[in-house]
Amino acid sequence: MEENIQRILMNATFEVFEKMFFIFLELGETTNSPYDHVSHIDFDGKMAGGLSIALSQGMAEMMAQNMLGCEKNEVTDQVLIDCAKEAVNMVCGNFLRKMDQNDIFTLGLPQYAAKNQGEQKYMTSSTDADHMTLSFEAEGGALQLILFGKKHD
Repeated sequence: MEENIQRILMNATFEVFEKMFFIFLELGETTNSPYDHVSHIDFDGKMAGGLSIALSQGMAEMMAQNMLGCEKNEVTDQVLIDCAKEAVNMVCGNFLRKMDQNDIFTLGLPQYAAKNQGEQKYMTSSTDADHMTLSFEAEGGALQLILFGKKHD
């Protein structure tokens, strides 16, 4: 089952990044290197948990430029924050739809944290949650996804 979830998450990520950000990702190696931007969203339904996306500065800038059709000097900190939050929202929604088209999921509001704050807040697992990590690369940047599963009571 875990292999199927990983495949679905990978395909959802590829699809969102290609269609929304015009970025063609490749699988990368999972590292513990620090990222510049972290966004997170919680979800509930038949499955419950959360998804975190950590982005390098280069990846975040490339996403914003491609999505908005702007130049690098036009990308503000707020644009990067909004872009990171939109990415986690879109990837999570796409992933959940692919997991089960018949189930209704509730998505929380996307959250954002910069650099070290985000890694501690959104990139670590509590003892009652399972997690899965996928890493991706594209020319000029990297991203890492962590899917957290929570056990229903």
